[in-house]
Amino acid sequence: MISNKSKNYYLILKETLLVVSFFFCFVFFYIIMFMEKLLLVYNPKSGDGRIRAQLAKVIEIFSNANYRVEVYATKRENDGMEWIEKVGCEFDRIVVCGGDGMFHEAVNGWFQSRSKAPLAYIPSGTVNDFANTHNIPKNDVEAATMIASDGMIDQIDAGLFNDTYFSYVAAFGFATSTAYDTPQTKKRKLGTLAYVLHALEVVDFTHWENNCVSTRIEYEGGMIEGNFLYGQISSSRYVGGMDAFTKGRYDLKDGLLEGVFIRQPMNLSELNSIIASIAKSDIENNPLIVPVQSPWFEFDGESIAWTLDGEYGGEVPHAKIQVVEQQLKVVLPKEEE
Repeated sequence: MISNKSKNYYLILKETLLVVSFFFCFVFFYIIMFMEKLLLVYNPKSGDGRIRAQLAKVIEIFSNANYRVEVYATKRENDGMEWIEKVGCEFDRIVVCGGDGMFHEAVNGWFQSRSKAPLAYIPSGTVNDFANTHNIPKNDVEAATMIASDGMIDQIDAGLFNDTYFSYVAAFGFATSTAYDTPQTKKRKLGTLAYVLHALEVVDFTHWENNCVSTRIEYEGGMIEGNFLYGQISSSRYVGGMDAFTKGRYDLKDGLLEGVFIRQPMNLSELNSIIASIAKSDIENNPLIVPVQSPWFEFDGESIAWTLDGEYGGEVPHAKIQVVEQQLKVVLPKEEE
């Protein structure tokens, strides 16, 4: 027979187990009900790959801010876009770590998912134009993570190229292919210099006409046509690491896109005038450079190869580009008081 002392022992043990079970159920319930879910999508091959060494610290910062973190490492092109499109609606915040191309994927996945979660960005690429424009630290992963965790939520303009979204730029013409053609190994070793060296390899400097495209460009209130050396439509301060085309013209929430189109130079003198105007950020007073602000642009002519946010955007004879006004919900640095 079991003694009274043993019965008391088992009774106390049973009650203790019930209390412990209740406690863990309460903790689990609290985590499920009150901690926000955060999806962290990162490109392990982006830039110099430094994000992999700091991934644990990134997760720790988010966990300390009471986020329940799910991590997804991309494995191939468009993997991040497809994953965000599939699961984006299940999360309260989506954070992307990579270069401009990775953020481009994320923006498209985010729009397609119809997620209400704000989109945050930890830059770890080579150029990081989006981060430069929005003052997100490029070389300080911890600082960028703090912004992604507790920054200001804002809604800014984006662009739509036919049926593909872009976060800051659509461009064609001279040397734009270097943004997506430059080998990743070169970018890791040389940084932005890799783009310059690759451009020297692929651009035909002796026959400028081979670098030009013929097209008709319509926009709100006007039209231009002819042969163009270069063109870009943006909602950004920085494109390709510089602001010569956008300084004093851009507004990220005005419902307008900034277009700049450079006509084909016919001789060395005209080419030099274009270079001088860009160097001085004086594009308004050169007849070979056409700056335009419009909520939409339409292109018809020969087939043009486009780059969208530094990624290959396809080659098409017709393109409709329009602003998506204040629809991109992002996490940005808080404004200084």
